[in-house]
Amino acid sequence: MKKRFAIAILTGAIALVCSSLQAAELTIMWYETDKNESTVLKELLSEYTQQHPETTFNLQLVPYDNVIQKFRQYAASGSGMPDISKTSSMEAVIRPYLVDFNQYFGKDYLDHYIKGWADGARLGDKAIAAPLYVTATGLLLNTDAFKKAGVALPDVNKGWTWEEFLPKIKEVSQKSGTRYPLVWDVSASRWIIHEYQYGNYLFSTEPPYKVVMDKQKAADTLASFVNIADEYMPQGQWSGASSDNPKELFIGGQAVAWMTGSWQLSSVAQRAKFDWRAGYTPKGTTRSSVYGGEYVVAFNTSKHLDETTRVVQWLTSPLILQRLAVPVGMIPATLSDKPVKYNTVKISQAMELMQHELVDSPTYAATDQANQAMQFVWAPIKDAVMQAVTHQITPEQAIDKIMKAGRDGLEAAK
Repeated sequence: MKKRFAIAILTGAIALVCSSLQAAELTIMWYETDKNESTVLKELLSEYTQQHPETTFNLQLVPYDNVIQKFRQYAASGSGMPDISKTSSMEAVIRPYLVDFNQYFGKDYLDHYIKGWADGARLGDKAIAAPLYVTATGLLLNTDAFKKAGVALPDVNKGWTWEEFLPKIKEVSQKSGTRYPLVWDVSASRWIIHEYQYGNYLFSTEPPYKVVMDKQKAADTLASFVNIADEYMPQGQWSGASSDNPKELFIGGQAVAWMTGSWQLSSVAQRAKFDWRAGYTPKGTTRSSVYGGEYVVAFNTSKHLDETTRVVQWLTSPLILQRLAVPVGMIPATLSDKPVKYNTVKISQAMELMQHELVDSPTYAATDQANQAMQFVWAPIKDAVMQAVTHQITPEQAIDKIMKAGRDGLEAAK
């Protein structure tokens, strides 16, 4: 009896030691896309720990602007890296430290996510990131202003061209007494949608990457954007001279239309005192939205690599990802034929339409955004466009600057 008791104690001790060896506290570095995101994430991680008591989490919230800086510090020192991190890009400096998820989840892993955003997670035959959220850029319309002006809204399944759309919103503005026909977020990513809609893009869609933008075509499109800024938007908005915020102008009922991102839908639904809807966004020679979003990466320096990858797979699985994305107004990056239900019917309808525009966008709208060189080009793009809009330089000179920034970006991304 004593022998059996001793064996039982020894067996229990061995089990306890094994359990402690298997226990993992994973460090997750995260920034908030929405103020509610950390609350939702903490709830999900708590659920995971309840289901897997051996795994706990050290959640480190950092400002978005600090993420790249921290990555560079980790790469320079070769230590202190988190196990998992949220990011919007995978800089060259951290790529040697990123887990290839294909080795854990199979070669077709990224095929289960929206293609445009999944392409940004590919590096050769590797999957160096797991797609998390995607965002779309598109147009929101003040439908009450259209009704007041007696102007029919565009067919939601057809929409208008820019040439049709611009005189319509000016007519609505004048007849309804709405201050501005159009407001447009001052952002390089929001601007470039207009170039994409006329077939103009920066980088080749496949490697070896090079700048392929047609200078004259892109300059002609930029010239039409300068005219839109002069004739339809608040003066000074794109020059930085005006303190008017496009979001506040639209939500305050002072604009007929607003070019913005899908992440703004929740704010509009909560605050706007008028009826509104999403586009369709006007087209040029083609339809296009612009991809944006976030990824999750895992670092191969983790002491608990098997558990780290299991957590990433769980976090980006369809059910869990939907629970994380919906409360923060994001589009889950997983492929699905079923529309996602958000807090209200209006948000759900608008999000479905904007997601549809995104999926139907040309390949280059995704590959431009996914190109690692693009992170070096956003600031020069914004600067060049603002100079063109204020007539400091010609559209041709602005496109020259953008193309040079693209070439420099390709070199920097090597």
